[in-house]
Amino acid sequence: MVACNNESPSGQIDAMQKRVDAVERDVDVLYDQDFTYLVNEYRALDTTVALTKDIQYEMELLQAYLQQFEGQRIVIKESTEYSRKQLSDLKSDVRKHLYDEETTAKYIQDEEAELRMMEAQIKYFKEKFDEQKEVVTKLRKE
Repeated sequence: MVACNNESPSGQIDAMQKRVDAVERDVDVLYDQDFTYLVNEYRALDTTVALTKDIQYEMELLQAYLQQFEGQRIVIKESTEYSRKQLSDLKSDVRKHLYDEETTAKYIQDEEAELRMMEAQIKYFKEKFDEQKEVVTKLRKE
């Protein structure tokens, strides 16, 4: 029954696979909701407020975050696919007892580091998009 325990390598891998799924969902939600909303707001501000007020700094910053996300989104999606495959392969190898505990732990640690990086990127863009939504709302009210 050790294989079902989250502390076992298989349990750790299962939990990490769920986190990879969550990263993929989160990046899709960020794109479908926040990114799309901010792109539309950028266009709207560019054809209204920007004509009468100097909001160049705010517009450039928003554009920079949108462009940054647009590029990173692809990288994150590719990373989730790669991590999913790596974790699946590792789980299979663990079941076949191909590695000793130390090697297995090292591979899990490597995958954990990659997963944390993706989660941090999602958190970063979520925070930046939330900040930009506040800026957009403020500019619209002015």
